[in-house]
Amino acid sequence: MAVLLLVLAATLFSAGAAMAQPDGHAATPDDAHQTTDTHGDESHAADTHAADPHAADTHGDAAHGDDHGGGHGSTPHMANVFAILSQWLPAPVANFIAEFVDPIFSYIVIALLVVFFLGVKKSLSSRKPGRAQMAAEILVGGLYSMFEAIIGPSARRYTPFLGTLFIFIWVNNLFGMVPGGHAATSAFNTTTFALGLMTFCFVQFYAVRLNGIGGYLHHMAGSPKTGMDWGFSILLFPLHLLGELIKPVSLALRLFGNIFGEDTLVATMVILGWVLTKVMVGIFVEVDAIGGFLPGIPLQLPFYFLGLLSSTIQATVFTLLATVYIALWLPHDEEHGH
Repeated sequence: MAVLLLVLAATLFSAGAAMAQPDGHAATPDDAHQTTDTHGDESHAADTHAADPHAADTHGDAAHGDDHGGGHGSTPHMANVFAILSQWLPAPVANFIAEFVDPIFSYIVIALLVVFFLGVKKSLSSRKPGRAQMAAEILVGGLYSMFEAIIGPSARRYTPFLGTLFIFIWVNNLFGMVPGGHAATSAFNTTTFALGLMTFCFVQFYAVRLNGIGGYLHHMAGSPKTGMDWGFSILLFPLHLLGELIKPVSLALRLFGNIFGEDTLVATMVILGWVLTKVMVGIFVEVDAIGGFLPGIPLQLPFYFLGLLSSTIQATVFTLLATVYIALWLPHDEEHGH
């Protein structure tokens, strides 16, 4: 069933080049101007923005350059359902949705997860567990086993945060492969950096709580014991401080880069498949004669399987690194497994 749904998604995604706008949005009046500029139709841009020969570029940057915190730019991305429906919405509403599309899809994922786990909670049964309960038990049990192998017996304290982090990132990654969906984790400023910063604050909070201020500073200095160690601590302290500040950025950039690249690759294959279909069909019949709608060749289908693997790996890597960061700050009496 999953493979059949994947093939269906590939077919729907290959419905036409309009499904993969250069900036990740579709079917809005502003996008039409920017798309025209992208294809080099200078006369249309001049007619529309005659007051300023550079208005088209400025308008494109203002309308779409910051839609995802500078994360998407002009690279091709699949249009989501809100971008497609924006052509029937008032301009202020369409612009608001385009600006906050990442938080919107994040909240959609959160709502779906809350509904799922509340449904599992209401139907819990030790004798006759349903499929949803078994799936949830396998997921949570597997995550706890992974955390316990790294942190030790105290992993139960951190499992709610780390488990939620993994599930949220994983579902967000997979949501980008759903027809009309969007992976909020393909944006840096609005999603992945927030996740990295939240992880940083969580780790620092428990580091101070478990070690105390003195133990925290002692750990940052490299845990010196001898006089020579204290001498080197002058150099180690700023290096460790810099390393702690870099961690949330590295977490965010790694996740953003992989999911962003995955979305871009799929959209590029969609455009290429549509162009090939248009060329082949154009040999025999005019494209306009059939309404301009062409189902493209699903060249992106193999990359869906790669996306399924990559989405899981990136969620696992982000969560594992967060787990290791916690383990590095544990006091010595809690370092079992560390």
